[in-house]
Amino acid sequence: MSGGFAVVQWVAGLGLVVVPAAVAVLSLAPWYERAGMASLAAQEAARAAVLADDWAGAVDAADRVVASIAARGCVGDPGCIRVELASTSPGRLDRGGSVSATVTVRIPVAVVPFAGTIGGFEHRVTHRETVDRYRSFP
Repeated sequence: MSGGFAVVQWVAGLGLVVVPAAVAVLSLAPWYERAGMASLAAQEAARAAVLADDWAGAVDAADRVVASIAARGCVGDPGCIRVELASTSPGRLDRGGSVSATVTVRIPVAVVPFAGTIGGFEHRVTHRETVDRYRSFP
C-alpha cells in the first residue's frame, strides 16, 4: 500500500505539469490570432487609404477598416488595436507616392482558463501601398 502517496503525486502532477502546459497551449492561439489580425489590418488600412480622395478621407477610411477588424478580433478587449498613417508627402496623397499604415495590437502574455488574461505586450506591423500614378483626384 502506498498510504495515499498516489493522490499526492496526482495533485502535484496536475499542478506542476498539466496546468502550466494547458496555459502555454491556450496562450499560443491568441498570439497567432492577434498577429494575423495586425497584419490584415495594416494591409487593409493602407489599401483603403490610397483609394481615398484626400488625406482626411484616407485617415477616416483606415480608421473604419481597422475598427471593423477590431470588432471581430478584439472581443472582450476593446481598444486592443490602433493604426497610424504616414505618407511620403505628409498630409497629402500624391500620385506615385506611398502610404504606410502601422498597426499596433496588444497581445496577452498568458490566458488562464476561468481567470482571464495575464499581462501583455504590443506587436507592431507596417504595410506600405503605392498611390496609383495614373489615378485622378476630384
